[in-house]
Amino acid sequence: MRVARNDIGPARVPAPGDGREPLQEIQDQRAMEQTVTQIEVLGRKIHELRGGTGRPLLYLHSAMGEAVWMPHLQRLAETRELHAPAHPGFLSSQGIEQIRDIEDLVFHYLAYMDQQGWDSVDVIGLSLGGWIAAEIAARYPERVSKLVLAASCGIWLRHKPITDIFALDSRFPERVKRVLFWDIECPAAQMMPNPADMSLPDEMLVDIMNGFAATAKIGWNPLLHDPRLASLLPRVKAKTLVLWGEGDRLVPVDYAHEFARLIPDAKVEIIPQCGHLIPFEKPDEFHRAVTSFLG
Repeated sequence: MRVARNDIGPARVPAPGDGREPLQEIQDQRAMEQTVTQIEVLGRKIHELRGGTGRPLLYLHSAMGEAVWMPHLQRLAETRELHAPAHPGFLSSQGIEQIRDIEDLVFHYLAYMDQQGWDSVDVIGLSLGGWIAAEIAARYPERVSKLVLAASCGIWLRHKPITDIFALDSRFPERVKRVLFWDIECPAAQMMPNPADMSLPDEMLVDIMNGFAATAKIGWNPLLHDPRLASLLPRVKAKTLVLWGEGDRLVPVDYAHEFARLIPDAKVEIIPQCGHLIPFEKPDEFHRAVTSFLG
């Protein structure tokens, strides 16, 4: 399946004195084309976003399942060839029944990277996606060139436990928002769908429930971490940015400093007045930090 953006429009013929050739105009618009595709990885049909041109950039989404063309992904695709696959069990991606734990997801993404022909690639991971990215970079250091861990789970601090997302009651959406956002009145928080709202389209409800179940399959017990990961993080060779919201109530900011302590030469950047979902609550700050780091 290939669905092109509907806001590209035909190539504009430059006005006299515009200084740009029609062919260049067409190429510029093609560079911004953003598509939804379906590829096959290890026999599994996988939903994938792909857009932009330049060096490849792999984005691994959170448990929110943001493998759709959201503004922060559109902006990343302005300067890079962005690939944002949905994990097995999310959206239309198949194969969750074959995923037993985080290690199976690592093997899934190694196969995905092999299929793309990447010996090494820059990777951004948000929350759950950050956990997967950290596991890949620690277990197979040569496969990740640069690494951005944004509000990543994956390790555990006894004195600052991760909030149990599986215990949050969706009948009280304000409580859920307070865990995910610094400001529950921000536009992203106001737009966040409530899974307890039965007026939502059936397809959206199914996607939310399937994503929650897929997250639980790898993150239920132990809660959103791999007890082995902390000991593996010193193996990471990728240049690493650890990006966190100052007011993260899901994965406290203490985890940013612990990741940075464990990963050699990692850089830490804390975004003020921001919660867990950094690219949603502070999109400009997220984009500036990531693009400055990746180059």
